[in-house]
Amino acid sequence: MVSRSGPRQKAPDFRMNSYKQSFYIGLIRILANVFMFIAVFVGMYMASRGPWPVEAGFSIWFFGISVPVWTGAILLTRFVKKRFPAEEESLVDLPRRGLSLVRWRVLEPTNAVSALSVLRHDRSC
Repeated sequence: MVSRSGPRQKAPDFRMNSYKQSFYIGLIRILANVFMFIAVFVGMYMASRGPWPVEAGFSIWFFGISVPVWTGAILLTRFVKKRFPAEEESLVDLPRRGLSLVRWRVLEPTNAVSALSVLRHDRSC
């Protein structure tokens, strides 16, 4: 019998996702900083050639370039975090919030689980 869900998918390797996530996010931030560095020079050049006062021309060009670049970088970072969830992250469907990326970590086992393992250990002796 063929299942309706299609062929079985291999479980994602979360350790590899952590590396990919760190690499892509680092690359996005480096590129955003490079564009911001370029925006300084574009702002200075265009301010010297524009009809406005120099400070106003520089501000218009610098913030006109850097604000959209960093907005795009933040949105791309969110996309990368959802596309490559790390080892302690997963996508969870939350009520009234939809699909959200959630960080989780198990600190220590509960008493019931540790008591159960003690009982199993005692019976095996």
